[in-house]
Amino acid sequence: MTAQTQILAQIKAANTIIIHRHQRPDPDAIGSQMGLAELIRTSFPSKHVYVVGKQAPSMQWMGQMDEISDDLYDDALVIVTDTANSPRIDDQRYDYGKVVVKIDHHPNDEPYGDFKWVVEGISSSSELIFQFYQEFSDQLTLSNAGAAYLYAGIVGDTGRFLYGTDAKTMAAVSGLMTFDFDWFKINQHMETITPAAAKASGYVFDHMTLTPEGFNYIILDQETVESFQLDDFGTAFIVPLLGKIDVAKAWAVFEQQAEGFYRVRLRSRNTAINGIAKRHGGGGHPFASGAIAKDRTEIKTIIEEANQVLKEQA
Repeated sequence: MTAQTQILAQIKAANTIIIHRHQRPDPDAIGSQMGLAELIRTSFPSKHVYVVGKQAPSMQWMGQMDEISDDLYDDALVIVTDTANSPRIDDQRYDYGKVVVKIDHHPNDEPYGDFKWVVEGISSSSELIFQFYQEFSDQLTLSNAGAAYLYAGIVGDTGRFLYGTDAKTMAAVSGLMTFDFDWFKINQHMETITPAAAKASGYVFDHMTLTPEGFNYIILDQETVESFQLDDFGTAFIVPLLGKIDVAKAWAVFEQQAEGFYRVRLRSRNTAINGIAKRHGGGGHPFASGAIAKDRTEIKTIIEEANQVLKEQA
């Protein structure tokens, strides 16, 4: 029995299903979470389906999270999408459920859960959810809204098809675009920025540091980020800017959080950098990963490691 068949059996058996994803969500985290929720609701209208996690202002355009009480986890099926490691699961009540399922496309470094479906190397967890629908299309129904969520997740995690994209990914996108939703509006929403974000972009280009090895980075303290007055737009748009420099082989944004540590977003053209992320409390794809730096000293270490990797793979 395949993992997909086991997961479908668990969905059919459960009356209450609660879907989690990772902290500080990106479009794929929300897309796979909301897309799966829509798939289950449309296919099994009598089931109670909830999506949980902190409401991220920058992702609010993709949908609202549910606020639920602890008692709803009694006898519930919990499904966690797009999250490699359990500490990164948003809302740590995930293990209150009767059964926990992991659906993910990152390296399976921590195989948590009672049932797991992990396909490393696929573009996104949203593509996985669409595969799940296709495999059981005789038993499942995907709504237009569900297709829109999955489309947004794939577009977001591939960087508009710049990363992790192959023929299967494009076939999935083609299949999703047969549904009735405004894919052009989704693309425009991801592509456009506010005037405040444009000013922040200018700051990034003025203050970035490009090493001789080809590592392009910027360190943003909390005061600087607040001065941008981005409101709920967030800073995710900054990451691809550093990769626009033609001689940059890998790049990173070090953004200080309210707690004092730095969130690290690592990217590269064709050099594996997820090993660096794993050494610093994170992980992800070979060419797109995230990590944590507790202070400027750890930032310096990450920069040195990135330079060394670029030297070795030159």
